[in-house]
Amino acid sequence: MTMSVDSSGGTRDAGVSLPGLRYAVFTTRNFIYLVAVVAMNYTLMRPSPVDLLFILSFLVTLFYMTISQKQEMTRRALTLSLLLGSWAVSYILASLPFLGQPNVIFELLAKTFAISIGLITAFVAMTWRQRHFETFMRVYIVSCVIGSILGTIGFVLQNPALTWDGRARGLIDDPNMYGSFLLPAAVFCAYFLSRPGRGKLLLWGAMGLVTLGIILSFSRIAQVALIVCLLTYLVFHYRRRHRTLVLILVGLVGLVVVVFAAALLAPSEFSEKFFDRLTFAKAYDLGEEGRYNRYLLVLPMILQNPLGLGVLQLEKIFPEPIHNIWLSSFVNYGWLAGFTWITLVISSIYVAIQNYRRTRSDVAVALAISVVGIIMCTSLHEGEHWRHLWLSFGLIWGFSTLNFPAPPKPAAKAPPPARRALRRPEARRVAAQPRAEARRALP
Repeated sequence: MTMSVDSSGGTRDAGVSLPGLRYAVFTTRNFIYLVAVVAMNYTLMRPSPVDLLFILSFLVTLFYMTISQKQEMTRRALTLSLLLGSWAVSYILASLPFLGQPNVIFELLAKTFAISIGLITAFVAMTWRQRHFETFMRVYIVSCVIGSILGTIGFVLQNPALTWDGRARGLIDDPNMYGSFLLPAAVFCAYFLSRPGRGKLLLWGAMGLVTLGIILSFSRIAQVALIVCLLTYLVFHYRRRHRTLVLILVGLVGLVVVVFAAALLAPSEFSEKFFDRLTFAKAYDLGEEGRYNRYLLVLPMILQNPLGLGVLQLEKIFPEPIHNIWLSSFVNYGWLAGFTWITLVISSIYVAIQNYRRTRSDVAVALAISVVGIIMCTSLHEGEHWRHLWLSFGLIWGFSTLNFPAPPKPAAKAPPPARRALRRPEARRVAAQPRAEARRALP
């Protein structure tokens, strides 16, 4: 705030400086966005208050870009906007003939709110530096710890409001979404545990709670993705410290043994459910209308319906959804949506790799591994409504390498040692040799 002196010798307000206004808007926007991240624990309503918070953070971001001199839309954010727009146009066009049917408009609205989080996150994240990403990661861990506590309490008490079919889900729609939502928090905990700093005990506690939540969700793919993501991050981070890596891997194997032993000693209901879920195929996966057979049955439908069947139409044919976002994009929303989804996934992985190559920051690695883990989960489920899926895409595309310090350049090789200079008389003798030889050659 600027001040000026009046005629009486006192001071009076002259208004707020532009840099101060920018800082206030930037801080307010980050606060709103991070509150929305915490509120992602509640997804039982669509649209929900969390959607309104994300939209508010987007509006504040647009205002910040207006008053900022340097901040402009990045090409990455624009590219993601086009990809998400293409996907949205696809499901809207495919569903136009069914707008009069019950719940179709609501379903379209819910999908639009969900994918808009990716765009909003990209606009927010493109103004962040490393410390802002780390603040986001800490808040995401807190959000998942809250969700894990709710899910664990619900499982212990078998509260139907916090469980589904006896599986923990907290205040999230279903256990599979719940397990994939907790997954990035485990990777973020590993990121902070691998860096110097305080609060390791709290991080270990958070890691334990998040892992417990994923286990109690009994989501097979989320549990597999947890192991794959943690191993990938640890192997990458400690790739040059082999002894430390071996000790960590031995510790993880011991932890897995402890988990299995605890499952054996747990009450029979838990043990039966735990080991019952450790199968590649359940009864609802097999059979003529099982999950895996439905994958084959929709292939002819994809070829016959290039524009897609439309939202909520496949449920009239099969008793359950397709449970595969790759096939769902093609059969429900058309070829354009299917190829857009493939392009989005492949290009996101490429952008994530470039983020690391240009910054050498482990933040880029943690974000990349997290989005791969969530994509693994969507491969066995329909993740169109998963807000954290689109949020992860937004973080990857909004990651601005210009806001990170340039990685140190490799040390230049030392020049080869110079040849020993010849002494002057010796140099004269060497130089005179060709001339002497030429004289002897004369007749």
